[in-house]
This record gives sequence, structure tokens and C-alpha cells, in this order.
Amino acid sequence: MAPSNRNLALASKIATLRLKIAPIICVTSGVPHPAFPNTMLAFWLLTEAQLDTMARYYSQSTPSKYTFMYPRTMGWDKAFLAVSRKDQAADDDRHVLSAADRIAIKRRKFAKFIGMRGCETPEWETQAHIRILERRIIRSLEEEETDVKWI
Repeated sequence: MAPSNRNLALASKIATLRLKIAPIICVTSGVPHPAFPNTMLAFWLLTEAQLDTMARYYSQSTPSKYTFMYPRTMGWDKAFLAVSRKDQAADDDRHVLSAADRIAIKRRKFAKFIGMRGCETPEWETQAHIRILERRIIRSLEEEETDVKWI
């Protein structure tokens, strides 16, 4: 008996992963990015580096005159997506995006860009963004206080 006959849920998932994705053509070069996924499986296997290069390729990571020439934008926030330990207090890991969270956010933004449905921003992502911004404001105020003390 074929595996698809034994497990209908698995057969359905495999069929979904085989779905083709129409490529997005770059407005400056006229060709899709070499790493553009051609199936849903390839989409789910994209690496963070591939997502970053596609954001650059499609003029989404650094806004330019080409950014808004696409049907949708990625809303790529480089500061939020590139949070590093040096921006955070060493003992406060709650304000650092994990690699898995960063990839999930980048994948969601790319999916929205290529027209997939169900790409609304989840609450956890909004809360993470707020926490990181709050921490940056606090650190900035602390640095200003330190500077004022030296005057």
C-alpha cells in the first residue's frame, strides 16, 4: 500500500509542499533572484542568508526608488531584524530575537511580499519589537545620563 493511501494528512501535506510558486521579477534586472523558491517546499527551506539576499535584491532591505515598484513591500526593518548582543544588556536575553524568531519573521515578510495569504503580523512579533525598542530607549537614556555626569 502506498504511503499516501495510509496517511491522508501526509499525502495532503506533500501535495501542498509540491505547489509551484510564480517568481517575482526584479524591477532593475528583469529576472528573479537565483534563490527564489519554485515550490512551497523550497520556500520552507530558505535560509536566513537567502532571505537577506532576496530582500536586498528586491530593494526591500534598504529603501530606494525601486522599493515601492512591487505589488507589496516586505517592511524590512534592518535594525529590528539584526539585533545583536552588543545592543542588549548581557543579563537580559528577553530582548534578543532568537535565530529561529528572526528567520520566522523574515520568512513571513517574504511570503507577504510574494503574495501568500495568512501573513499577518503575529502578536508575539509585535511584542518583541516593542520590547527591543523599549530596551534601546532605556539604554540611550542611560548613556545620556552618563554623558551629563561627565560635564
